[in-house]
Amino acid sequence: MQNSMHLSINIIGDAFADIYCYLEGDMPSRGGDARLTQPIHKVPGGSGLNTATHLSSLLSNFGVNNTSNINLQTVINENDEYGKLLSNHCQKHNIRLINRRVSDIPACFFGTNESMQSNNEATSTGHCAVIVSKGERSFMTHLGTINEFEGEHILTNFQDLDSKSNTNTSVRQHAHIAGYFNITGFWDGKLKSKLEEMLKANQNMTISLVPQHDATEHWGGGLLDLLQYIDF
Repeated sequence: MQNSMHLSINIIGDAFADIYCYLEGDMPSRGGDARLTQPIHKVPGGSGLNTATHLSSLLSNFGVNNTSNINLQTVINENDEYGKLLSNHCQKHNIRLINRRVSDIPACFFGTNESMQSNNEATSTGHCAVIVSKGERSFMTHLGTINEFEGEHILTNFQDLDSKSNTNTSVRQHAHIAGYFNITGFWDGKLKSKLEEMLKANQNMTISLVPQHDATEHWGGGLLDLLQYIDF
């Protein structure tokens, strides 16, 4: 019997709760006021989580979600309202959330027995105020737990994460790095060594990266040094 193909997509990056404010007109002047056209509301967001959601939808629509899986490695505080919003979203959309942070009470970890222990249990899950004015979005971001995500915390042997793989299944691995400029713990060589590990553990895998906007406007972080490992 011919081996079946299993697709494993591993997204590593940012996840935020987006708090939307739709302005009636222009942005307010400094010290001014503005009216909103609808109540403020929060939705799951972030480059990593958005990508995982769309890919999960594609797999479902093409009927291959039972032979493929999507892992999302990010950092949230699973105990606060934003973390619960993101966790529930992942469960709803068949995204395997691998949280690289664990709180002591209650101890909670998605995916493996490994963990990255936070030094600050009160750190909030990252969230963004999204201001929409005349169709244009502006972001004000509190990185929160995303600021605790370090390159060394990335799990790189995806076959160990993939419970569906077996000797009768050919596994195709893809890793996607999302929101690079939002994760300072990936900058200046801290992600580079992990990309090398990924390719060593999963020799036929492909890698993609989305930089996202750099709020510092410096556009550095050693990004160009990573391009030798990036396929897309």
